[in-house]
Amino acid sequence: MMKHILYTLLLILSGTIANAQQRKISIDYQYFRDVKNYYAYDLFRYSGSPDNQVMLNFTTNAAFKKIEKIYIVAGDVEIKLKFRQRDEVVKSDNPEQKFYPVAFDIDNLLENKLDCQSRIVFKLDNNISYTLPFNGCNALLTKPKS
Repeated sequence: MMKHILYTLLLILSGTIANAQQRKISIDYQYFRDVKNYYAYDLFRYSGSPDNQVMLNFTTNAAFKKIEKIYIVAGDVEIKLKFRQRDEVVKSDNPEQKFYPVAFDIDNLLENKLDCQSRIVFKLDNNISYTLPFNGCNALLTKPKS
């Protein structure tokens, strides 16, 4: 009887560990910080997500409710990202930081010829825009080959 309980426990534990193997694959992280302002983004995908699905966590210490527009500026080209807000809750030990997790299709970026030294712009509902460097080459490398 004790053997069966032990085997059942090991089976449940191994199933839980196997399910938790959805790894976060980091693509790009950029931030800006000065005395009063902080804003950043973390671009990544999960190993178990569809190949074209990319996640982005935007963080700032400014008060806002939503991101109205995200776009990439590469030379004279402006690429508007079609994104959706994720239901995921991002946790932090800093209560001043507000997070806005979004997801978008990487094919939206790959359709355009991205420069490795592009910029990403986040336009918030409070009419403030934040600009950070964006490495388009990392985005190109993240899509697995078919």
